[in-house]
Amino acid sequence: MTTTAKRRALLATGAVVLLTTAPIPTLAAQDSASGFRLTLSRAVARALEYHPSVLAADAAADAATSAVGAARASWFPQIALEISATRFEEPMLTAPIHEFNPTAFPDFHRTLYGGSALFAYKLFDGGSRNAEVRGARAEAAAAAAQWERTQMAIIAQVTHTYLGVLSAAGLVDAHDRRIAALTAERDRVGQFLGEGAAAQVDQLRVEAALASAEADRVAAVAALDVVQRGLALLIGAPPDETQVSLLTPVVLRDEPQMEDRTTLLTQTQAVSPVLRRAREQLVAAEAGRKAVMGTWFPSIDLFGGLVGYGYPDGFTSEWQVGARLKYPVFTGGARASAAARSTALTRTAREAVRLSEIEAQENLDIAITAVHESHARVAAMTRAVDHNYEVARIEQLALQEGAGTQTDYLRAEAELFTARAALVEARHREIAARVELARVVGELDLNWLERIVEAGT
Repeated sequence: MTTTAKRRALLATGAVVLLTTAPIPTLAAQDSASGFRLTLSRAVARALEYHPSVLAADAAADAATSAVGAARASWFPQIALEISATRFEEPMLTAPIHEFNPTAFPDFHRTLYGGSALFAYKLFDGGSRNAEVRGARAEAAAAAAQWERTQMAIIAQVTHTYLGVLSAAGLVDAHDRRIAALTAERDRVGQFLGEGAAAQVDQLRVEAALASAEADRVAAVAALDVVQRGLALLIGAPPDETQVSLLTPVVLRDEPQMEDRTTLLTQTQAVSPVLRRAREQLVAAEAGRKAVMGTWFPSIDLFGGLVGYGYPDGFTSEWQVGARLKYPVFTGGARASAAARSTALTRTAREAVRLSEIEAQENLDIAITAVHESHARVAAMTRAVDHNYEVARIEQLALQEGAGTQTDYLRAEAELFTARAALVEARHREIAARVELARVVGELDLNWLERIVEAGT
């Protein structure tokens, strides 16, 4: 499959996801009636159809593909038709003079007509045309790789933002749970205070903790609104279509296994669009150098045509064919400078490939470490939430029985809140780490996303 066909197939995949899932009017307006949910796949599909960076990369790839056709056209003969009409001040020869014979002179007339059918063909150019076609094809492949790279970047950005909305909502939920617990404690202290079984300082302490929790919740809600609007900008939707109530929680499918580093590195070197783009640009630079070197050879052109001469009283025509050999003896150093420039550009492209390979290995190591770290953090925070929940429950029972202190209970509730918020963030960071690894390797697309991530509860 050609790079253009591959791009069209990927675009069609995104369009199918979008058309089969997105409603016709606004999403928020139909939420209650149709139960619409803005899933991660839908959000990504909309971004791929809307975001200007993807559309610009696609247009650049189309332009590069068209340049291949323009380069290949130099292999074909050039045919031109021409017609003219000229009015002279004084009578002019109606046709060329081919012999000095008074009886063979053409007529003179002030109005002359002309017509021609000409062709030209470059028989030899030192290999410049071949090199130009190879360079154009390499540039087209590089543009297609850049398009894939842009798509992967948008998928990763939308996923990160989508998870950011869910994380921010999880933080708000954790604040709500903390506020509910503190409200219950305030009511309990108020009851005991009325019975004379609690001190005023106990009520002040819980009121202060409750006010602090409510202030933190205000900040969390503001952060949630910002990230929701950011998601709307990414996918080209009104802010009311990216409210967290319309989003679907996401989880990893059955803890997908990750290949070892050697396998991932091999895959990265084979399919990463970053590396493919750098390598194709090197091919294009080398082709450009060969095209310049072709100018040191003579060029041979064939040409010919049928030329007609006419005037109001008659018409005559003649054919002509020829060949031209051309070699620029002196160009003022232009060829040497062009050769030096093309050689330097080739060196630049070669070092760019080496740099891309180094950066790919570095990014792969970072991504692998992030996956391991995030997975371990999820496991640790899950245990932390379980333990903190049990501690808070025990402290609450002890406080109710008069064996505990309010300070210990409030501290336990605060630690439980922190652990819950950290667990939500850790789970989303693990998904984001998997997505980033897929982007670095070069396998991130809608199909991969739907295969690895599923809707949670």
